[in-house]
Amino acid sequence: MVALTASRLEAYFVREKILTAEEFASAELNAAAQGQNVLTFLRNQGRVSHQETCRAFAFMHGWTYEEIDDRRTISDDVISLIEFHTARKLNVVPLSLDGDDLTVACINPFDNNLIKQLQSKTGKNIVPVYSSNNELTRAVGRFYSTSIEAKQAGEQAAKDLNDQARSYRPAAVVDVGDESNFVNTLDAIIEGALESGASDIHLEPAATHLSVRYSIDGKLHKEPFQPKELAPRLAGLIKTRARLSSSELTNQDGSFSYRYNGKDIDIRVAVLPAVWGESVTLRIGGGEIRELSEIGFGADTGQAWRRSLAQPNGICLAVGPMGSGKTTLHYASLGWLMDTGKKIVSLEDPVEMRIPEGITQVPVNQNVTWEGGMATTLRSAAEVLFIGEINREAIAHTAIAAANTGHMVLSTLHTNDAPGAVLRLREMGLRPSVLGDTMRAVCAQRLPRVLCKCKVVTRPSRDLVMDFKLTHEDLDEVDPATGKSVWYGPSEHGCIECNGLGYKGRLPIHELMTFPRHIRDLITEDVPNSVLAEAARANGMLTLKDDGLLKVRAGLTSLAEVRSHILID
Repeated sequence: MVALTASRLEAYFVREKILTAEEFASAELNAAAQGQNVLTFLRNQGRVSHQETCRAFAFMHGWTYEEIDDRRTISDDVISLIEFHTARKLNVVPLSLDGDDLTVACINPFDNNLIKQLQSKTGKNIVPVYSSNNELTRAVGRFYSTSIEAKQAGEQAAKDLNDQARSYRPAAVVDVGDESNFVNTLDAIIEGALESGASDIHLEPAATHLSVRYSIDGKLHKEPFQPKELAPRLAGLIKTRARLSSSELTNQDGSFSYRYNGKDIDIRVAVLPAVWGESVTLRIGGGEIRELSEIGFGADTGQAWRRSLAQPNGICLAVGPMGSGKTTLHYASLGWLMDTGKKIVSLEDPVEMRIPEGITQVPVNQNVTWEGGMATTLRSAAEVLFIGEINREAIAHTAIAAANTGHMVLSTLHTNDAPGAVLRLREMGLRPSVLGDTMRAVCAQRLPRVLCKCKVVTRPSRDLVMDFKLTHEDLDEVDPATGKSVWYGPSEHGCIECNGLGYKGRLPIHELMTFPRHIRDLITEDVPNSVLAEAARANGMLTLKDDGLLKVRAGLTSLAEVRSHILID
């Protein structure tokens, strides 16, 4: 049998004039010596392309190969012949319909059980053809996306409402149980966000439709509109899951847990009454705590941050706008501090990530006020205190008082840069002498997007050259390893890996300010913020701009992306 398949492979390559008989025989010997089959060897050696490998593999088995590349179009009528869950479960894609003959791409056209299942579900004669597993997976993701599923479920739910209206049935009669199309629509929207790696889902009623947008890597992306009549039903379903009041139109906050791929995902809910209905934002929990080593610090920056955390008292702040990764940094820091055996207590509104053990997490709510919770916490012999956010003078004063009386305090603050944290705390009424005694570290962070592997060399624009003060030598810089320019940007149309966005994922850039004695003395002297910033840079602080440029030169992100996250004076 092995000899037969090998001879068929040789016949194919020779017939297609890809290899001579002698070249194939040599490849067979080399493949055997390396413990590989000849087809894998030829592909790894770059002797044959992916398409040629697939055609040869199909010829060897007596199958027909159908290539499904990213440009392949398939009509909606054909796609709809196989339902979403079947296509995903079986990893199959219908390609064309000729009378009652439905051509279906699959990984094994000789799988009789698969063919019988498809015939039973479609009522068609199945004509199986071969496509590679990678091609099928990408095609199923493209033609059977959760966006399309959500749109179709929403249309069916709207039809249910219209049918109800025509039959004059009361609204309360409409089934909103677990099997209803309303639930299917909401679940498809949530699962689409989870599959795409979104951090937020925005359901925003408009005059003619319900807008659905995902926040992916800090950017909003539009999903298919939902019928406007679904807006109150979906809002009501979300409020029910989050145990919020459905009887009044008012701003509300809550949360619920969503089971996905065997895991419980925490989803926070914010409801705002707006002109066209209730606007609902769903914030998706971040999952497990990251290791501090995974945060993305440079070697020196990470060492300086850990050294600051190890101090017996004081305050360490993470600063930046909303969504810049401040809380993620602090949770990773708390995880590192747990290994030191210290008692840790957190006061959060709300608790963003539930930690199984090692930290006493206290949610601030109607049962536990900030003032009462903080007073009890300070009497609980905690050595490390995490405060979710310093956003009021009372919290600032209490946090600094705790840092001044033997606690290591971690918290977040909204400022543009690290030196600005000192100014913000002074504006909250804290005396310079007290700040000089308690400041240990301030880390400003941003999360620019990571360039996808489809990135292309891109010369910086005139505006970027001026903003970053680049010289001709900078623009001509090349990577010694590749000989290519260090300046990259996203490809125009992206690729399947990044869903056409050109970027995939995010990475942090940092600005870490530490407080040796001479800088603490400057704070006590109440010097202007510009003097503090200059002293911090002289002490070795890399600015967000500096760290961003390092990441750009490493080919990780683009200059334009870094520019969109930082202020340029």
